[in-house]
Amino acid sequence: MKRGNKKVDQVTKEGLLIEDYDISLTPKEISAVLMKYFTGLVEAEGSSPTFYLGEYKGHKYAIRCKNVTYLGNPHPVYKKRIQIADDLFKFYNAAVAMGREPLLLGIYTYGDNTVFVNFGLETYIEKKAHNSSAHIYSSDLSVATEEGYFEKVDFFGNTVKAFRPDVVEVFLDEIFETKDDYLKVSVDEPIEIDDRTVYSTSPVILEEQKSDARASAQRALTYHEILTGKIVPEIKTFFIQEPKRWYGIDCYKKMIAEEYKNKYQPEWVGFFLEYEFEKYLTENDLLGIIQYYQDKTDGGIDLDLYFPPIQSYGDLKAHSEESRGIQGNDWGTVFSIINGRRPEDHIYYIVCEHATEKDELYDYEVTKFWNASQHKENLLSYHKRMKNNVTLKRVYILDINYSNREYLTMFKQGLNSNGKPRAPKIMIEQDNLKYFVIDELKL
Repeated sequence: MKRGNKKVDQVTKEGLLIEDYDISLTPKEISAVLMKYFTGLVEAEGSSPTFYLGEYKGHKYAIRCKNVTYLGNPHPVYKKRIQIADDLFKFYNAAVAMGREPLLLGIYTYGDNTVFVNFGLETYIEKKAHNSSAHIYSSDLSVATEEGYFEKVDFFGNTVKAFRPDVVEVFLDEIFETKDDYLKVSVDEPIEIDDRTVYSTSPVILEEQKSDARASAQRALTYHEILTGKIVPEIKTFFIQEPKRWYGIDCYKKMIAEEYKNKYQPEWVGFFLEYEFEKYLTENDLLGIIQYYQDKTDGGIDLDLYFPPIQSYGDLKAHSEESRGIQGNDWGTVFSIINGRRPEDHIYYIVCEHATEKDELYDYEVTKFWNASQHKENLLSYHKRMKNNVTLKRVYILDINYSNREYLTMFKQGLNSNGKPRAPKIMIEQDNLKYFVIDELKL
């Protein structure tokens, strides 16, 4: 076991992020970990590079494994990677020649926490990135530690799966089984007619087509004027008048007093934002411009907001400035809307970015209040994750549409009751935020 030389992000067994030194396992230690959790795994005889052979439900596979460590200076402390050696093609070709599925795995180790990371090999083989790195964020490892399973596909097409040792079989099922229907959702270009308008030679039909084109252009102009002239200013007004510091106990007291439906949620910041915004809309008679709208029925559009004047949907998000991405809504729902490509087929996110102070800095006062309010015996339940207070920093208005869909990341986290990974959602990585922002307000 080898220790790194710089303190960077590490993930504890509870999924918490702290700063400490990286840990790298020796080849012998890597072998022991793999064989412990991948049933029946053996080292390939005389293999160079070293790789391992396994079988699962009749499917044969081969694993090449490396340590997951910090990307290195001058990169941010949250970026980790496995170094892709120049022998990757040799391993890949050897596995394929043996009739086995080649898997490129990483092992992340910190204390008693172990997370496996699978990097989709096809992407790196196609890009001939044998002297490059495969990347993952510490926040991704944190989600995998807490939820058991995390998967994302970024706009470069790179697929990364991170999973705990106790869900190795879930990972192998995802590799080998027929994908669930939700994985059939595609962002590929649909077959379409050339965008140039084809006009008829008939004078009557020609005039009708021109009239339709003028009406369409006018609708788009009106749509933009309403969005920027009415909706966005009201959103900004709300945040301008809103107190910039929120204290957990005060926020809980307000929601409890009003018997708000989400008054006892442990992640109180996002729900208090909803509470305040919903109240603002009602008290200022703005429901004709912005409405709360939730349809959680099968096939329903599960987005929190609806903008009647422009017939578009949206959502309200609280976002920590330390987070590497804004987690969004169901992948299938989002793409069922934006693939229409009409002005109203856009989705608007209102994102409130905030700085956070954890409750551990304040003797867990919010945690104790939250548990006592629900008459719980354990007054420290959820104490490791509870926020004490937040400071509102910035508001972003994001426009998600057909034109910028390629910059969305697909991710899955956690498992359903049937042991399968949950349906995928969209994520907007911090580095890609610029492709979606149409307005912002510094608070």
